[in-house]
Amino acid sequence: MRLLARHCTAIAVDTPGFGQSDALPEKVWSMAALSDLMLAFMNQLGLETVGVCGQHTGAAMAAELARRHPSRVLALALDGIPLFNAQECQTILPHQLYRFVPAADGSHLTWAWSRFRDGWMFFPWSERHLSNRRDVDMPNADTLHRSQIMELLRSRESHLHIYPGVFTWDGNAALAALTQPAWLGTTADDQLFPHLERIPAGDPRQEIRRLPHQDREALRMAQADWMSSQLEAASAPAAPANPKMDGLPTSDGRWRAYVAGRCLSAERWATNKLITVVLHGAGSAARCELERCRTLIAGPLCAIDLPGHGDDTGDLMSPTATAQALQTVIESLNVPSYRLWGRGLGAAVALEWAADARARERPLPEALTVCELKLWTESERSIWPSQYTLPLTPDWDGSYLIRLWHQIRDRELFHPWFERTRATIRPVEPQLDADLLTLEVFAALCCRDWAGSHRSWLNWRADALDAIGSVDVTFLATPGDGWARDVPALQALVAARAKR
Repeated sequence: MRLLARHCTAIAVDTPGFGQSDALPEKVWSMAALSDLMLAFMNQLGLETVGVCGQHTGAAMAAELARRHPSRVLALALDGIPLFNAQECQTILPHQLYRFVPAADGSHLTWAWSRFRDGWMFFPWSERHLSNRRDVDMPNADTLHRSQIMELLRSRESHLHIYPGVFTWDGNAALAALTQPAWLGTTADDQLFPHLERIPAGDPRQEIRRLPHQDREALRMAQADWMSSQLEAASAPAAPANPKMDGLPTSDGRWRAYVAGRCLSAERWATNKLITVVLHGAGSAARCELERCRTLIAGPLCAIDLPGHGDDTGDLMSPTATAQALQTVIESLNVPSYRLWGRGLGAAVALEWAADARARERPLPEALTVCELKLWTESERSIWPSQYTLPLTPDWDGSYLIRLWHQIRDRELFHPWFERTRATIRPVEPQLDADLLTLEVFAALCCRDWAGSHRSWLNWRADALDAIGSVDVTFLATPGDGWARDVPALQALVAARAKR
């Protein structure tokens, strides 16, 4: 996109089940179905004709889109076109259909690391023999984390639905039917480099490029320059300045979208009812808090990714600044009334939110419910920042993943989690569901500043309790739990505020 944007409008789309796009209900997503979906995407944005770039699966989707809807595609630039034969479908495809099932001990995370690490050394990754070694430099741990581990944690098992369609797609038939100019190439180390030899020669509209070993930048530049020249020659129309977008999907009461610049997840949605706005804890995300509290809260729920968390595109903010930034979300939703539910950092934001709404004479929440809120002692402020959050730096053996897993898991079992003694055992039913813990691990890895998020929470002071006015506040905690120790002091602050 960076290279294409020098010459034209570049639009990228997350395919179903990957990135931030929801999965489709079909068990196997054919290339034909996906190409028709891409056409619907183009129609929704008001794009009449486009050039299409794709890599691997994306290349197959692009070619199928051009074959099925030739009047809508001006040119194609394909990086690694998949042209698998019947024998490869039998020998390679089964290994690509691996399961990713969260386990209570977190072993699925170390398995995933090993699977992708071996994927750089062998093709297919499960055939660990000299004859299957890939002639490539190994990436650093951070690249492996960002490009593969994070995407697996997003998409989970979506590959089970899409790989059969890729392997059984008749790519040669699609290429033979193309009427548009096409650039077909990849680098010598790419797994699909041999497939370039399977493209029938002689079509003057198709340019086949074999690029040097591991020179991905040269490939991207060649691909972008060729596409730009094709669009210029075809006098491609500019993209609409204000593309038409759908309203929030509400047919099943669940949706996920950006509202007023913030990423929201909602359930049981109804615009004419009292809603509960859910604010997650430090280093977590909206989806995690929805999973935690959906059975505890009646009525419509709306969870917001706090700045710098989850899929929010902004930078980390203090609880006070966060509260001010989120006020516009409620105004954009245009709901009659709302309540706030906050956990940890989200609880601090909820209290600041109410105080800021009162100060600015904006609609106040009808009530606040907060949990995992503390009045920090100076000793805790000095100890917790270095103990409560361990570094999240990817390392070559993948141990950072299992370290994070047990850090988040132990937060359910001890308070504070890093003091694992009889005195710190939490007398609550722990939420140790492997899927939820995996979601929390992913949220932690998405957080822009994991340690900074917790510092923001630790440094917050409960002064906002003096400024929230007449809003009812409920402090949730289980008797005997470490989170309950400060509830009496918090209640005393509320009582003193009420007297004033």
